[in-house]
Amino acid sequence: MAEALPYGLTEEGLAILQAVERRLLWLTTYLLHDINKLRPNPDGMKVGGHQASSASLVSLLTALYGVVLRPHDQVALKPHAAPAFHALQYLLGWISLEQLRSLRDLGGLQAYPNRVKDPGVTISTASAGLGAAATIFGALAQRYVRDHFGSAPPGRYVALVGDAELDEGNIPEALGEASAYDLRSLWWIIDCNRQSLDRVVPAALTRQIGALFAAKGWRVLELRYGSQQEACFRHPQGAWLKEWLDTCDASEYQSLMTLPGAALRRALQRWGERHGKEVAPLLASLDDAALKALVYNVGGHDLRQILITLARAEELEGPLVIIAHTIKGWGLPLAGHLENHAALLTEAQLAALQAEHDIAPGAEWDRFPPGSAEHAWLQQSLARRGFAGPPAALTPRLPAVKVPETLGLRHPATTSTQAALGQLLVALSELPVLGERLVTVSPDVAVSTGLGGWINRRGVYAPQPRPDYWQEHGVETLLRWQEGPHGQHLELGIAEHNFFLALAMLGLAPEMQGEMLWPLGTVYDPFVGRGLDALKYATYAQAKFILVGTPSGLALCREAGAHQSFLTPLLGLGLPQLVFYEPAYAAEVEVILCWALRQLLDRQGGESVYLRLSTRPLPQEVRGGAAAWRRQVLAGGYWLRDYRGAPDYRQAPRVHLFASGAVLAEALAASEAAREDGIYANVINITSADRLFRDWMAFCRGARSLGYLDELLPPEERQVPAVTVVDGHPLTLAWLGNVLQAPLHALGVTAFGESGALPALYHKHQIDAEAILGALTRLLFTKRGQATFLPAP
Repeated sequence: MAEALPYGLTEEGLAILQAVERRLLWLTTYLLHDINKLRPNPDGMKVGGHQASSASLVSLLTALYGVVLRPHDQVALKPHAAPAFHALQYLLGWISLEQLRSLRDLGGLQAYPNRVKDPGVTISTASAGLGAAATIFGALAQRYVRDHFGSAPPGRYVALVGDAELDEGNIPEALGEASAYDLRSLWWIIDCNRQSLDRVVPAALTRQIGALFAAKGWRVLELRYGSQQEACFRHPQGAWLKEWLDTCDASEYQSLMTLPGAALRRALQRWGERHGKEVAPLLASLDDAALKALVYNVGGHDLRQILITLARAEELEGPLVIIAHTIKGWGLPLAGHLENHAALLTEAQLAALQAEHDIAPGAEWDRFPPGSAEHAWLQQSLARRGFAGPPAALTPRLPAVKVPETLGLRHPATTSTQAALGQLLVALSELPVLGERLVTVSPDVAVSTGLGGWINRRGVYAPQPRPDYWQEHGVETLLRWQEGPHGQHLELGIAEHNFFLALAMLGLAPEMQGEMLWPLGTVYDPFVGRGLDALKYATYAQAKFILVGTPSGLALCREAGAHQSFLTPLLGLGLPQLVFYEPAYAAEVEVILCWALRQLLDRQGGESVYLRLSTRPLPQEVRGGAAAWRRQVLAGGYWLRDYRGAPDYRQAPRVHLFASGAVLAEALAASEAAREDGIYANVINITSADRLFRDWMAFCRGARSLGYLDELLPPEERQVPAVTVVDGHPLTLAWLGNVLQAPLHALGVTAFGESGALPALYHKHQIDAEAILGALTRLLFTKRGQATFLPAP
């Protein structure tokens, strides 16, 4: 006897839901046919859209959105199932036909669900595995908000995950954090269709899925067998079928799916003969079509079994995973085929499917009409669960707080930008409202990135209070590692993808949790690249956070050479929705950090901010300044050594030295040495190559002026030779030669580092004062043909 239906569903209701499932399969398939073969295609290039990958998730989407999900549930969709999701939105009346048919067109629905550009999407998905893992940190942000502010939206975080996505390295990295933080409102549903893009996934990998999650502390439910199969297993004549299903190689199972039922019958007969099983009675009782339907009646396409499993999940505390066995291309002629990933149905196959689904010509886009049983049932189900429309972001409740432009701190005469950050965070911890809503994140490098003082004041977040045995046993420590639900630092394991996904979801707390947080994350700057895909995901989703990469550059000279970051300034210039700064002095860090905190309050126009800091102490040439100076720091740079007022400035040799970050000391030393030789070497401190580069790009795209570059480099200073220097890739500043329209030598790091003293490494990579002097000398006095590069008077 079949198990009773949960959720108060009747057999009549189940039949209606199955009709919805069938219509969703048709609409998804026809949508992809339309955008690939019917919609005008001016460039003639493939549109794509994954008919097979969408089909494997149709049944699960039908059950979730038709019966189970509630308005506050946050769903991350398998990227390749986006067409099925949008077709479901259309079927539910949440989007128009015009919107649906705009899939993968300019200004239309995105290829992969995007929370900013697609209606009904609250968690973006892009690269495989990232949207799924983001749900872990969304659930963590939800729990953090609830513990700190007393309330948070009650929804679950649900990820619909392709089985091939589990191969991504960020997945096993993320799973452990779910159990470490006891995240109970978290479900993952694995679309286990045994196929990736090019291959059938080895059976051993499929069998490991449950073990992987269990080892990471998750509850595991398996949705493997359909109702027909379960009934067959209970019958003496069919008990052998379970053994065959459990031991059949995935490739054989898939290949038999593409063949007529007679081929499947012969394969089962041969298996029975080899293993001494009495298979004949069951085979004789079924025709070829019925046999094939039984063998491929997997749990992930049996709505009864899906709903029963989801109801069981409701009774358990998470984190929880459901391994749902599905068929890639379910219900389509290309079901299970090895090469179905990017395949589209032919015209003949589509016509046959249309006839099979009883879709009349001209009715291809029809939804269930008002007055039909299906339409009434869906609307009642949505209303019963509280849906007034598609899920949407919350309206942020922004606190009434004015973030100051500076904190008025007195910085030491010699200090590093990383040390300045630590001092500033301690000061911020004292501010009302902001201090309570600032949350720091680190992948196990909190102390070595300057967060010790902040942690001592604000504690470490944990779902339950944990004893500090060091303090309890009287062991003296500089760091008070006090863990509990009111701590404001999140200490993650050493996994940069987790770090950036946590920043992303904390940075979306106003839209997802209804509460403002100011997330600030610190990571060794060389390891920004290790989490780059997740950082791109975070900025693509328009999360708002502050990223601090520190220590950076060759200052990590005693560590392994690969730790000495040189590409990160280019990442800072290249990533959209992220403003990059590399300050040299503590006062600059203070101004930029306060501005960054204000940026995060601007939920529409604000961007995330990336500060590249250093552990190298510098004499503080600048100890703060007036509003005009603060504006220059934020706009991208200012003149630190300015000889323009000298009486003979225009007659003497002159050059501009552009420097960013810790190498300002070398630029200043070179400037002083050059002055002894009668050369005016202006030093221009570039606090943000990114802000200046944006001005240049705007000019290249038709802006009437160079923006702040017009002020920083007025026309009379543009045909002056220049040297740029940065403890990073020289391309970071080399583009300034285009602005100057003058010769420029770009100094920077283009090779891997090695262990050694910092002066020796600066010399080897030619970014020390001697190298700067050599570059400006070559610019000013080396003849090329008959011309020198002395500036015109």
